[in-house]
Amino acid sequence: MPELPEVESIKKIVSPVFIGQKLNKYSINDERTNRFNSENPKNLGILLGVFRKGKVLDFTFKDYSILFHLGMSGRIDINSKINKHTRAEFKFTKDYLVFDDIRKFGYIKFVSNQLKNNHLQMIGPDILELSIENKRNILQKGKKSKVTIKNFLLNQKNMSGLGNIYVNEVLYKAKIHPISSTEKLNKNHWKEIFLYSKKVLNSAIKNNGTTLDDMTYFLPNGSYGSNQNFLNIYNKNNCNKCKNKIDKLYIDNRASYVCKKCQFLVN
Repeated sequence: MPELPEVESIKKIVSPVFIGQKLNKYSINDERTNRFNSENPKNLGILLGVFRKGKVLDFTFKDYSILFHLGMSGRIDINSKINKHTRAEFKFTKDYLVFDDIRKFGYIKFVSNQLKNNHLQMIGPDILELSIENKRNILQKGKKSKVTIKNFLLNQKNMSGLGNIYVNEVLYKAKIHPISSTEKLNKNHWKEIFLYSKKVLNSAIKNNGTTLDDMTYFLPNGSYGSNQNFLNIYNKNNCNKCKNKIDKLYIDNRASYVCKKCQFLVN
């Protein structure tokens, strides 16, 4: 679940706490969480910065960076007690960071700073920082693709940051049916997608992300997101605009919510 707004909200809380502190020691006690590492470097030194690209959180030290991907249920806590879902601990000079992950889809990856850009380029450009060239490339990819726009937007290699909740919201705002084929979309469709992606995500960041009924997402300081109170279509029964009943369908086993009166199939 944690998507771009949730990761950005986490970044804003952990940054002032840990930047400037020395990482004294750490432990990763789960093989799956540690699955992308052949070695775990020691003596990383002082944390210089915390950054984000898409859904990836980047803790940067002098020579190495630690990349956190929260997967479906990953969570970062500050100075909290370890529990049966704790997969890693990072002890800094004054504070410590705990990485919990119930379903274990998340990961922690160590990369040298020399190779970090190569790794981050494996995912698409951050959707909040798209350049004109990025947008042009995305349009070209879309024209050559025959997948649904829902799946295209979920593919982090095309652009990074959107997950299932916010794709539903963006397509609702853009008035596009999620099973529309990307090869049929025109420049105006993409203009709406880019516009509402920024609006939807920035609004969610302002609300500290979305905490669903399962309550698995909450911030490192223990507070919850409030964006669930402002969702327009995800997990809703009726359309906010026309009051029409919202249809729930599954695209590759992911729940999609559609108002047939407000969203149009592009074919």
